[in-house]
Amino acid sequence: MLRNVFLLALLIGLLLPFDTTANGGIKKKRMKTTAGSRFTGSNSLSLAYTCWEVGALIGESHYYGDLSKGLIQFPNMHLNYGAYLRFQKRRNWAYKLMVNKGSLSGDDKNNLPKLIKRNLNFTSELYEGALMAEYMYPEFTACKQYNWAPYVTFGVAVFHFQPMNKFGDLRSLSTEGQGTSQFPDRKPYSLTQVSIPLGIGIKFIPVKQIIIGLEVDIRKTFTDYIDDVSTTYPDPAVLLAEKGASSKAASYTGTYKYPRGTPKGRKRGNPKMKDSYVTAVFTIGYCFKYNCQSEKYRFNDVGGCKTF
Repeated sequence: MLRNVFLLALLIGLLLPFDTTANGGIKKKRMKTTAGSRFTGSNSLSLAYTCWEVGALIGESHYYGDLSKGLIQFPNMHLNYGAYLRFQKRRNWAYKLMVNKGSLSGDDKNNLPKLIKRNLNFTSELYEGALMAEYMYPEFTACKQYNWAPYVTFGVAVFHFQPMNKFGDLRSLSTEGQGTSQFPDRKPYSLTQVSIPLGIGIKFIPVKQIIIGLEVDIRKTFTDYIDDVSTTYPDPAVLLAEKGASSKAASYTGTYKYPRGTPKGRKRGNPKMKDSYVTAVFTIGYCFKYNCQSEKYRFNDVGGCKTF
């Protein structure tokens, strides 16, 4: 369903600058608009405008899942940086190819009080590539009086992670019995996954050809193993026999006192809640190729269009 919504939004963005004539042809709308109409009418959204922009981003990334008590938790925030290429097809629509590197972490010592004794934790490097669409309102161009805009953004991303802690690579240790005789149906999880980024931002042109911005995105993922915590505890004896002492030690690090002395079958995580991660970044870009000529008649009362 998300795929269909995304494709429909792209189609609407491509069709906004056109209307159909009675004989089936297509023509561009050309309606003079004054500088004061930035927030006042749909006619200001009709003209085509193109811009190629290359830029860098820096900020923070953090994880949200079984080992965090809220969406925003300062101990989980880490440096995130990357680069992007943005193509603005219309005054309201832009498309961005983005790559970034960050880190994710979680620790029960910063979790809800009732979960502190579970005593699980992880860290992971994060590598991501994303294709994003941006819808700006009311509009954004390098032309006079059209040099800032808030926007919403959405798209699809591919990311790679690898949860680790003092015991080593948690996936290879099968901490929830993946690949053991006790749970043959629990397969090792993939370290490369797809996510759906959704976010908001604002951008501004302070000087010629330079575009700065702020953007916050949350990623909807389809895995519950960014933190290596999802289902129930396996039998420690099975882990010891089939995966080794490190696997047994990494699976259960808690301080709970169980009546039978073992956490076997007890809840370790919540498989109903998939893991997510968030980035908040500052962006700076350079608009190296764009066309402002189609905007000229819209600003003939305020000195025309900026020419870079």
